[in-house]
Amino acid sequence: MNEIITSLQNPQVKLWRTLNRSHSARVSAKLFLAEGEHLAGEALKEKKARALLADSGEREKYAALMETASMQGVLVYLLASHVMEALSDAKTPQGVIAVCDYPEGAMNADPGRFLAALDGVQDPGNVGTIIRTMDAAGYSCLLMDEKTADPYAPKALRATMGGAFRVPAVRLQSLVPALRALKEQGYEIAAGDLHGQDFFHRPPARDKICVVIGNEGQGVSPAVLSECTMRLKIPILGGAESLNAAVAGAIMMYDFVREKNR
Repeated sequence: MNEIITSLQNPQVKLWRTLNRSHSARVSAKLFLAEGEHLAGEALKEKKARALLADSGEREKYAALMETASMQGVLVYLLASHVMEALSDAKTPQGVIAVCDYPEGAMNADPGRFLAALDGVQDPGNVGTIIRTMDAAGYSCLLMDEKTADPYAPKALRATMGGAFRVPAVRLQSLVPALRALKEQGYEIAAGDLHGQDFFHRPPARDKICVVIGNEGQGVSPAVLSECTMRLKIPILGGAESLNAAVAGAIMMYDFVREKNR
């Protein structure tokens, strides 16, 4: 930790620089970056950090994080400011980054009582906000199709506010077989659908629920809708044409929790 990395040609730095560029780079390296004091702290708190990178000029500011990392056996690297800037995705570099293992999640045999599935949700901010809501509402697993934005991309990760370290995300080639299997296990598969029945006048749901949130423009795809046991429309009482995908998802997720816990 005493040696300061000053070269952009350092092999580790060259690898780290690729991680914010694309989903494929993160998957290939099996790593992602969590930038900033809050996200790096969450990564350490949940014991998901492999390494901690700190700006050598701000070592006092991040001394506590560095000490925590060292106590956990996490490698700590000091970087010159220009190297940290090269790694940063933020307009103003945060001065500390956790390097984390990219999850290779698979569905557990018992994934939990409350789940969510994303069908082509393409905005990283929406994906991150949905994961943050899942974390707050007690949802235990996220399923995603291949068209959904990467939760471990910088913008999505920031929007999770650390939820990405607590809510496992499983990427599937298609949601259809997974939803079909969940139905066989007794799950309600409840999709947001502009042509569905009134969300607030729905019949009681099954005890276990998977909330399906569709693409921002097209909604839930026909193939996925065909596996859903509930198609629900949140009523629009004002002049707006629709709700933001993450907002609609939050309403549905929390109201199902209310229904089942009252």
